[in-house]
Amino acid sequence: MLKAAPLIDLFFPNEPWEKRAALIAGCGYGFVETWQGKNPADLQKMSTNGVQLVSIVMNFASEADVAPVRAENLPAFLDRIDRMADNALSAGCKQGIVTTGQQVGGRGYQTQRAALAEAMAKAGERVKNREFTLNLEPLNTEVDHAGYFLSDPADAVAVCKETGCSNVKVLFDVYHMAIMRGNLTEFLRNNIRWIGHFHTAAVPGRHEPLNGETNYPFLLSEIEKLGYDGYIGLEYIPLLESRESLLQTKRYFGV
Repeated sequence: MLKAAPLIDLFFPNEPWEKRAALIAGCGYGFVETWQGKNPADLQKMSTNGVQLVSIVMNFASEADVAPVRAENLPAFLDRIDRMADNALSAGCKQGIVTTGQQVGGRGYQTQRAALAEAMAKAGERVKNREFTLNLEPLNTEVDHAGYFLSDPADAVAVCKETGCSNVKVLFDVYHMAIMRGNLTEFLRNNIRWIGHFHTAAVPGRHEPLNGETNYPFLLSEIEKLGYDGYIGLEYIPLLESRESLLQTKRYFGV
């Protein structure tokens, strides 16, 4: 059975981390993920009360000073990966999401892509002995992330292959990739072994998955048939009250 992991940042927002964890567990979920990562004490509070933290964010697309598409950022990027991996591992979490950063004006695509591939290769080697996985995230540039460097999942897979690191994979966000390319099932059938994590949300709107155009029960069934045994992140902005939203999504996903 697939393992769903709500993004703890978006549910029960008025409660402290440890109470959110308990409330999410009360909805029948055993896992959470977070946008946080810089404070290990906060991460440890999320991985408690019946849930396990399974993914953090290593860097944000807006953080130009550590963006791996900038070759001059390599030392700072690797330092960030080191620190965030240790923070995650202190809470029992073994994977993190890496964003590329925004496109750099005046630099060609291939120049930035080469910097990205080198940074991901060195980062993957750096955390390999800690059994930590880095999931590179392509985002949509049509609705939410204009100017972001990586929007093609096929190119994301190609970068991961070039690193030569088995612990460098792709975060396949169904919401973003449905916007950018569609044909999701065929892409996943051809590339599932390069996928380290999934995110889900409705298109359009990024709200409860039940209310969008994507047939999630079909898609999740296909993902399971392909042998994927990782996590399905619930990275959507709930319109319903948190408990009702999570229960509705649990029923809809069949998890």
